[in-house]
Amino acid sequence: MQNELEMIKIIKQLFKYLPTKRVRRFWIILLGMICVAVLETVTAGAISFYAASVANPQVIITDHLPRFEHIIPGIAGIDSKGLILYLSLSVILLVLLKNASMAATSYTAGLFTANVSGYLGEHMLKGFLEMPYEWHLQHNSADLIQGIGWSQYFGVLLTSSLKLLSDILIITILLTTILIASPAISLLVFLTIGGTSLLIIKHVRLSMDRLAATHRDFNTAINREVTMALHGIKEVKVYRCADAFTQGYSRNIYGFARIDARLGFINQLPGWVLEIVGVSLLSSAIMIMFLWFGDSTVKITGTIALLAVTSWRVMPAMSRILNSLNAIRQSFPYVQTGLAYLREIDSRTIAGPSPEGPSADFTHELRLENISFTYEGANRFAINEVSLTIPRGQTLGIIGTSGAGKSTLADIAIGLLHPSSGDIMLDGRTVTIENLKHWQSLIGYVPQTPYIAPATLAENIAFGVRTEGIDQEKVLQCCKLAAMDDFLHQLPDGINSFLGERGVKLSGGQRQRVAIARALYHDPEVIIFDEATSALDARNEQTIKQTIYSLKERMTLIIIAHRLTTVEGCDHIVWIEKGRIKLAGDADTVLENYRKYYQEPCLPQQESLS
Repeated sequence: MQNELEMIKIIKQLFKYLPTKRVRRFWIILLGMICVAVLETVTAGAISFYAASVANPQVIITDHLPRFEHIIPGIAGIDSKGLILYLSLSVILLVLLKNASMAATSYTAGLFTANVSGYLGEHMLKGFLEMPYEWHLQHNSADLIQGIGWSQYFGVLLTSSLKLLSDILIITILLTTILIASPAISLLVFLTIGGTSLLIIKHVRLSMDRLAATHRDFNTAINREVTMALHGIKEVKVYRCADAFTQGYSRNIYGFARIDARLGFINQLPGWVLEIVGVSLLSSAIMIMFLWFGDSTVKITGTIALLAVTSWRVMPAMSRILNSLNAIRQSFPYVQTGLAYLREIDSRTIAGPSPEGPSADFTHELRLENISFTYEGANRFAINEVSLTIPRGQTLGIIGTSGAGKSTLADIAIGLLHPSSGDIMLDGRTVTIENLKHWQSLIGYVPQTPYIAPATLAENIAFGVRTEGIDQEKVLQCCKLAAMDDFLHQLPDGINSFLGERGVKLSGGQRQRVAIARALYHDPEVIIFDEATSALDARNEQTIKQTIYSLKERMTLIIIAHRLTTVEGCDHIVWIEKGRIKLAGDADTVLENYRKYYQEPCLPQQESLS
């Protein structure tokens, strides 16, 4: 009972995330299934009556047809041949109507549940994309991708629930009909089918719950192994660790296969058991009516026909009920994981104010006032009481050792991370949640390791714009500004050339210039270069550096670097040390002090993201 209440609770929670029209459609489909259940009962009764009529038509004509004279005038005067012909056509039409209704209802239910899965998957993806950047830092992207894939189990749950309710209705109506026609036989049916089903449910329930949770865990582990192996293919090759990943995959996939086989076996088991019970039930009913009650041949034939037709419908329906319960239990762990994501998304969405607000224009200066920030779970400030002013049109360099907080400061300025305290001021106006999107629309961003999508060069530069909406001329202009002429003409189809998975066809410097062109595509007023040259050799660094400084007169530039040569041409440099500003001023002064402090002409180590 506890599990059934849990099922109802989960379905009610699921309905909270669906629009009213979709919930209404669920009840309309359920009503259609009720109508199909009634048609099932009428069809079963008609076939039973048809079988009795074929066995002894004269008795039917004499004893039963006069009762229907007021409904069908002239029916009492029909002969045996006419009766058989009339009933044959009626049964054919009735079965045709019943199956057509069932097909329409089944298709509508399948389309509805598929649309629900799609809607909730879309809602989940949109929610993930709108979650704070720090939230993504704390979650495994492979798990999030798989969570969206698991949205199909929302549909499985609703489909199984609809089938469950429909089959319960069919069985209830059919068994009620038998109760009226033959109380003794109906008692036998109730006790036999009900008792067998309860025993199956009792013994299967705990196994299904345990197996379903294990099924989900193996599924998650498989996805993680494959994602890590393919995303880290270069390291896998270099360190020759392919066997470790294949062994991990094998261990999980074969465990998954065992669980999947057990679940499949348990799903089929009720049908096999109930088939045996059905044959035994029919044989027992015949023996009881012949040997115990001494009923007439006509009554026995009609009752057995009704019982046979009822068993023909009830046994599969009961088997489907048990299968639906098993499918619901199997989907529970997946649905619960999905609902947990949806609740987390909604809690964040509800807690935050509306993203609409006045625009944030950049005409004078960007100012950070007493900014402090701590990552969730950390015991110290990543940024501690930093104040900084960046006039429009200035080129600002930010330097510091690994872990000093340079990239964190940039992420705060962009709006990816929200400061624990302090304010970001744009032309005297505080940047808040309400106008953050307007501020971000003015920003271009070039990371240390840019993401290159498995798409064309044009699609990568106009990242996030659908193919049909890409401005080809603007893409070419951005390529020119990003100094891509030296390799653009080498591409077989120009800007429409496919770049391969993660840009494997490009060098490191070429990928950086693609990222610069991407930053320029949306006409930014500020571009932030976050360690854009740290992974490059001296020649490529010089090329990218020239590209960066060619934009100096066009917009405000913020350059984060650990190579001091990258920031030598900046108007102003800020030296970050342990989350604080150690020194700020003109390039010559700050760089001279920085070199003296570390007694090095430049930092010897490559810095990871702060």
